[in-house]
Amino acid sequence: MKLVALLLLVSVTGICVADPSLVLVHYDEFSGYGTAVLTAISNVWPGSTVLSVLGNDWTTFNDALAADTYDVIILENWYWSSDGCNWPLLLNIYTTTDTRIFLADWRLSFGATGVQDLMIAMGVSGVTTNGSPLPHYAWEPAHEICVGISDWSQVDVGLSIYSNNLTHPSAVPVTGWAATATPGMAGICIASDGVSIISGYTPAYSTEGVAIWENILEFMGDGLALQQSTWGEIKSSF
Repeated sequence: MKLVALLLLVSVTGICVADPSLVLVHYDEFSGYGTAVLTAISNVWPGSTVLSVLGNDWTTFNDALAADTYDVIILENWYWSSDGCNWPLLLNIYTTTDTRIFLADWRLSFGATGVQDLMIAMGVSGVTTNGSPLPHYAWEPAHEICVGISDWSQVDVGLSIYSNNLTHPSAVPVTGWAATATPGMAGICIASDGVSIISGYTPAYSTEGVAIWENILEFMGDGLALQQSTWGEIKSSF
């Protein structure tokens, strides 16, 4: 019976893992960079309905955030101020729903209080900034986010770019700004819920930006089927 149940589980996870139904994206664009996330979504989740909001249009983003329930919410903020974002609502979504959130924001250390509240809830307790593009490293090369990526370098798009060094009491780092795992130097971290991501590293202007985003999406999308009501029935048959 256990073998049958196990085969059923494999079958169900193989068949039912599907693209997220509804995805909300906030992204910035400058000097030809910023759309890697949209390209990656088209490649990895072609069946998803995607609402994307560009730049400083926080009214549209906030209205969309309040109007529907999303499987995945992505915020890759690296050009415009994000102070206009409805951070309290995002925090509530993170703490009370199954929505998976990707958060990268150049103003983590000095932006609106709300972004720092979400940062702390996601498992990061502190952040320091760095300026010009610096070397970045895979701390967990075998992790799904890192596999196949050989170049983590970033392009200098002509801005005073702020990346973030993260201190992570309950988030799990997979990349960082030092060659080996170093306290206070994390880059991409798996958040405290185990499926969301908080990142001090911005894929938007990275040399392999699309490939990095594809890995991130694959990770965030894995196991969506296990949230279905059938999971309880399958688990109970063991």
